[in-house]
Amino acid sequence: MKREIDIDQLVTAMKAVDEAGRLFEEAHAVYEARGLKRISDDFKVAGGSVQTLQGAEEMALGARKYLAELALIAGYAAAGLGERAGERPETARTGFPGISGGGARMARPLLDPTLEGLRLLLAVDFFEPAFKAAIEEVVHAEKATYPDPSTFRIPTRGDRAATAGRTP
Repeated sequence: MKREIDIDQLVTAMKAVDEAGRLFEEAHAVYEARGLKRISDDFKVAGGSVQTLQGAEEMALGARKYLAELALIAGYAAAGLGERAGERPETARTGFPGISGGGARMARPLLDPTLEGLRLLLAVDFFEPAFKAAIEEVVHAEKATYPDPSTFRIPTRGDRAATAGRTP
């Protein structure tokens, strides 16, 4: 069943996403000002400088792209062309991927602007419970979880292929 587009609710969500995006950009700028770089050797380390910068950028860019999607939906609704929005309003309620993916990469404790942006999104009565749960998970995580160190396992001597014709 297709829901009618509630323009007031959509505008409230847009304002929260816009401010959250600004806060995520602010946090990204703080990390860059601290000298974090993406050319470090710690790209394999959850919460390392490379992953933290990547995570902050994912959150900021995700919010900006998502805001554009919400603006498109609002434009259709304001013009009386809500049916042209198709499934976008329902899909928009699922949120955007930069939050869980970006948050999983970032060092803890999260910077205040990041936490403030996440709390702004939680306060909006627009998103589906799964998106809000993903935000809560990022807020309450004690440490970064991506990438999983087991994905970079170094083979042990017993894991190596046998050499043809030789025995150890």
